[in-house]
Amino acid sequence: MPIYGVTLLLSLYKYPRYFDSKLKYLPILFFYTLLNEFLGYLINNYEEFSLISADTYHNYNWLIYNIYMLIFYLYFYYIFRFYIENLKHKQHIVFGAIFFLAVCLVNAFIDDFSKLPQVYSYVTGGLILIYCSVLYLKKFFAIDKIFTTKENLLFWLSTGLVVFYVGYLPIKVIRYIHTIHETPTPPIVKRIQFTLIIVSYLCFIIGFLRMRRRLPE
Repeated sequence: MPIYGVTLLLSLYKYPRYFDSKLKYLPILFFYTLLNEFLGYLINNYEEFSLISADTYHNYNWLIYNIYMLIFYLYFYYIFRFYIENLKHKQHIVFGAIFFLAVCLVNAFIDDFSKLPQVYSYVTGGLILIYCSVLYLKKFFAIDKIFTTKENLLFWLSTGLVVFYVGYLPIKVIRYIHTIHETPTPPIVKRIQFTLIIVSYLCFIIGFLRMRRRLPE
């Protein structure tokens, strides 16, 4: 949570440099992330914060994380659809978002949305987000643009998203398999997850620190 807090503070400090762009809602998203993690901790550790009355599920916090997943993915689909210039790729993102929502609907029937992780939705949404991020990053592969990357906030956001989801989606699947077979997840998996979070948010922080004033968008 500390690195979430630092990212939120930087997003607010640098807000005058991007308040008139499509990224203007980033501070809200980072605040929501921090609040969601804090609430998830409270639900998991204190019965009085439970969202489900049944004793068996008193520490289940999947509802807030499932809602967060929907908002997080759809927000970045919207962002990338705006900033990616190729019309065909824009259409791909729209179709991807529709497919993601369809998977969410099916997944909610398979696994209770309020009590269980939506693994199929999460993996599908993550793969689409990786696709969107890579599409955006491709524009910086050209030699004449390589030196502008350090000043581009969305470049660093995209890099952080790719790093996290490429590493975390296999972890999500591994945990799901262990849950099905009722076997414990190896401790190293959690350490890898924390490392991925730190690296991805360091990318976000670098983006805020190095960004310069951009024209309204």
